[in-house]
Amino acid sequence: MTGKKDFKDYLLEKKIDAEVSEEINNKLENKGIYADQTGVNQQVQGSVNNQMTNQIQPDQFNQLLNQLKNQAQTQQQQTDNQINQAIQQAIDALSQAQQNIQTNQVFYQMNQLLDQSTKQLQQLNQQSQQQQQQQQQKQQQQQAGQQLQ
Repeated sequence: MTGKKDFKDYLLEKKIDAEVSEEINNKLENKGIYADQTGVNQQVQGSVNNQMTNQIQPDQFNQLLNQLKNQAQTQQQQTDNQINQAIQQAIDALSQAQQNIQTNQVFYQMNQLLDQSTKQLQQLNQQSQQQQQQQQQKQQQQQAGQQLQ
């Protein structure tokens, strides 16, 4: 919006400059100095024409503005896509971490059960050894008792 306004202001200034220049020329013409000023006025007019060709026309301005808007939208879309990918990667990583935690919990529980089983087996082995020792002692006592008879 400001580009259009600036351009309109510029055109208005040039119109006013042209009117002032024309008025000055009319006064100088009346005094007979017009012939000397004609070359200067042509130079000024040429300069104004060069400045106007260097200015961006409203259609060009709108075209550039639309290009900038499209670039901004494209960049925003790319940024949004990158953010969405990062979020998805974070979600995937969290899901994987949760699965790993659950797997580790299962392994921990299995290790605890294995430790319990190992302790129970050790106890059973001790009991079995004690029973074997008791049986051996009984047999030895029985053999000793038989030899005494």
